[in-house]
Amino acid sequence: MSLTDTERRINLTTRAFADGRLEDTAILEWAIELKPDQIAEREALRDLVEYQPKPVRDPYSLAWRCVFEYWERPDVETHREKYEIRRQLKGGGSPRETIRLIVDAVRPWLQIDTSKRLRALSGEAQPARPRHLKHLIYASISSGSRLMPADIGLQANEDRNFLFELATALNAALLAGLNLGHMIGSISKDMDVTNWQIHRAYFVPPEQYPDGGGKPDRHSEGFAPSTKLMFAVMERLSSLDLQAARRVIDNWDREGWTLYRRLWAAAARNPALVDSDEVAAFLIELSDREFWWASAHPEFAELRALRWATLSTDNQNRIEQRILRGEPAKLIPSRIEKSDRAGYRDHHVFVELRRIQAAGGNLTDKGQEWLDDFATRSGDLPAIELTHGFNQGVRLIHRVRTVENTFDAIPTTKLLDELAKSLADTGWDDKSQNASEFIAENASVVLGLLTKAEGAVAAKVWQALGYAYRPANLNATPDTASQEDKDKILIALSICVSIVDERATVLSKAIDGLASFMTSWDRLLTSREEFQNAWLRLWPFAVEKTNSSKADRSGYSQEAFNSPAGQLALAFVETCPTVKKGDNPLSQGRWPQMLQAISETIGIARLHAQFVLVRELAYFIAAAEQWSRDFLLQPLINALESQETTVLWEAFSMAHLPQKEVVAELAPSLVAAALSDRLSSEVRGDLSERVVWSALTDRVQNAEPAVSLDLIQQMLRLGTDEVRTEAVRAFSQYLAPDDDLTEEERFEIVNSVFSDVWPKELTLSSKAVSERLARLPAEAASCYVEATEMVLPYLTPFDCWSLYDFGVIDLDEDRGDFNIINDPKKAAALLSIMDRSVAGDDGAIVPGGLDKALFHIKKVAPKLEKDPRYQRLLTLGRR
Repeated sequence: MSLTDTERRINLTTRAFADGRLEDTAILEWAIELKPDQIAEREALRDLVEYQPKPVRDPYSLAWRCVFEYWERPDVETHREKYEIRRQLKGGGSPRETIRLIVDAVRPWLQIDTSKRLRALSGEAQPARPRHLKHLIYASISSGSRLMPADIGLQANEDRNFLFELATALNAALLAGLNLGHMIGSISKDMDVTNWQIHRAYFVPPEQYPDGGGKPDRHSEGFAPSTKLMFAVMERLSSLDLQAARRVIDNWDREGWTLYRRLWAAAARNPALVDSDEVAAFLIELSDREFWWASAHPEFAELRALRWATLSTDNQNRIEQRILRGEPAKLIPSRIEKSDRAGYRDHHVFVELRRIQAAGGNLTDKGQEWLDDFATRSGDLPAIELTHGFNQGVRLIHRVRTVENTFDAIPTTKLLDELAKSLADTGWDDKSQNASEFIAENASVVLGLLTKAEGAVAAKVWQALGYAYRPANLNATPDTASQEDKDKILIALSICVSIVDERATVLSKAIDGLASFMTSWDRLLTSREEFQNAWLRLWPFAVEKTNSSKADRSGYSQEAFNSPAGQLALAFVETCPTVKKGDNPLSQGRWPQMLQAISETIGIARLHAQFVLVRELAYFIAAAEQWSRDFLLQPLINALESQETTVLWEAFSMAHLPQKEVVAELAPSLVAAALSDRLSSEVRGDLSERVVWSALTDRVQNAEPAVSLDLIQQMLRLGTDEVRTEAVRAFSQYLAPDDDLTEEERFEIVNSVFSDVWPKELTLSSKAVSERLARLPAEAASCYVEATEMVLPYLTPFDCWSLYDFGVIDLDEDRGDFNIINDPKKAAALLSIMDRSVAGDDGAIVPGGLDKALFHIKKVAPKLEKDPRYQRLLTLGRR
């Protein structure tokens, strides 16, 4: 690949920077963030790894392979590929290009992030010497958006050759994805993510949807999109050419991958594709896990039931005998009590026999006798359908509990002890759920017994009570709550009173559950003194627990919102009274004590509280100005002084802009944060958006800007692409319809601020920024021409896939009307934008619908047909 002089200089600088540091986590994390247009940096790193005199050691070598693979992922974006695929299919485009678009839209590809994410999820500490890939990067399999058969017109497609090639290409993409999964350890002898990532290997028909639910894999990414689409293509091909479909199935490597075995089983439901002897051999050879775990391998259980009637009597007997022997002891979860294991095994035997009958199969006399005997012993039994026990994805409807304990018959003197025994110390099981549900349903009884309970027992029950006793609607207020939730309020207040009187040792151990209780009831008990007293009682324990926990700065918002101190800070925010000008609502009652308790907090708990409260900075400045300046504003101004406190700017990036005088005070620090490499690109972009929004609101009021225009321009000049892209987003949002201003007035504000702050250096132009700027004129609506003149100097070619990138047509509009482009001046403006945005070199992306756009331009402004720019684009469109 030939590089420009500038790219060569960057390439050499990168080599010097990274040489000798390829086994440095910081270099890996920097490489992950490199954008597709940073070609020189990427090539330098590839060369360094490949031509090192001394090979890079594992796990660093594997991590670099993952990074390079990650760079090769297809550039797919939600819905865009669907538009282009529809255009290709409707317009009779190249079959090769159509197949490429379809495959790239659904293919599995590697998604990587820094190892901090995995540590945040698992709580696992970073070892001094990384030994595994997970110690360096967080790798997983992702994909583009899901394509349904209707999206590619599958049912109407009768092109046998196209379907065969598409099925083959999808299979190649899926196999490549499986190999990637094996490379990163997601698929191994001991673990296979496809068993739980893909709930069904085919598109489930609506009659099998769970009640109130939908498609089991409607939110699945990774392997599901390519797997399900490939199966649908094979099914459509089988309706046209059975032999071709069988050749597709023969290419599925079911000896090497469980997912291919599941696909084969799904195909084998059709007797025309797979004969009965093959089905029987497959079912007989299944491992114990495959045979019994229908939730992980639903296609195997379904195949056994649907093809039962086609199997020979001998094969039926062999399989039925295996069912009647029951699930092997090694597969029964250890959490199942020994006394319950026989019932657990019998229930699974019952389900599999009844599944066969539900599909129309006949059991032997021995099998039927077993069912009859089980029914006599068990009484009422659940109805079993073909898909009983299959994983339903997001909404799990059928769940068979292995234990259905009831505590009604236990004397009150022993009740808490029995409940505590059933509550697991770690994890969650049926016994814990039974106990937790009983505690919630009998909260007043349990509450009356807690004061006399032994400390360890009381702590476990308090913990469960805190988690379980909650309103049905967590967002309800006293005015909007249902009668059911209103009826719970008195008990919730009693819980608050009991918290105040409870022993410190008990509260300390139960603080996680009790903090959850406070965030569940804050909106319904917002003005109650009992709630505030409980909050004050719990705060020290929340601080102690938070400070004793291992902290990880990655994913900080999740950590802060989930810690006990963070949850109580959230409850505090939700209960704060409204404030009017001149009021000081936090100076009365318990509020001063609560403010003091928060301000005296130390350690990580203090930072968690600040993180939560900074998001409401405007409110606290109005309600308790001096306290807010000391506890929130000044720490925010100083946040960049340490790596730990920079997270406060992440919190500010989630907040609404505070008062103008506060923004002015924050201005230098705010711009510095937007430029700081200590913050993620996403946070820097959000801060940039708020800076520009501040300038726009000041301009509409003819007020002196809170952030000086020179400072804003410096931010845009020195910032990253994300900083400039999000700044453009602020301009776009300001152009949205508003009752107070006309379209022309809104654009005039945007135009004046843009002209004052946007850097004039054309070297700052990039693909990402140009893509965002190119859409701005359409968002200006009636001011399309003026907006084009505003952005045109800063446009550079980018990968525009369709006219949707220019905002001039509706993505979902089949007719593709150009309602905005309705006069010659606007037609000329659109031509200018497309000319600056669409490259002309070999391999450049030609936007879908370009021919229609040019036709419309010629229709509105015939003279433009002779324009050299028009002719260049016309030539490109004919490639």
